[in-house]
Amino acid sequence: MKLPPNTLLVLILLSISIISTAGSLNAMENRTLDGNVYDAILNDEDDILTFRDGSFQSTLYAGRGYAKGEYTTVIKGDSIWFEAKTISPQKGELLWTGVIEGSAINGSYLSTKKGWFLFGDTTRSKDFKGSLKTK
Repeated sequence: MKLPPNTLLVLILLSISIISTAGSLNAMENRTLDGNVYDAILNDEDDILTFRDGSFQSTLYAGRGYAKGEYTTVIKGDSIWFEAKTISPQKGELLWTGVIEGSAINGSYLSTKKGWFLFGDTTRSKDFKGSLKTK
């Protein structure tokens, strides 16, 4: 069966439209936490975790030399799972992973510090928890 030329053109344009819309939705999904600020407890210390403009920052670790890092999200049912990496040139990397359910945030971070000479990298993992900060 041969399709009329206009039908083929319409199908091609529709396909392009669907693909471009899906790309926009994926980009928006990575920003689902933007504007959220959480009061959290890390290592028995108070912290503020901020998601803004596609970046994640821990106030506690910003004071220790760690820069903001990009974050990504995955939505699973009513939960938002996220991952972010913050880096300090002197102290190493923190890989943050967590889940947000309602107003609660829970997760952990893996700290990797570069070793020197004969000593290898050191890693440690710590948990954090908190809740959405009220304005």
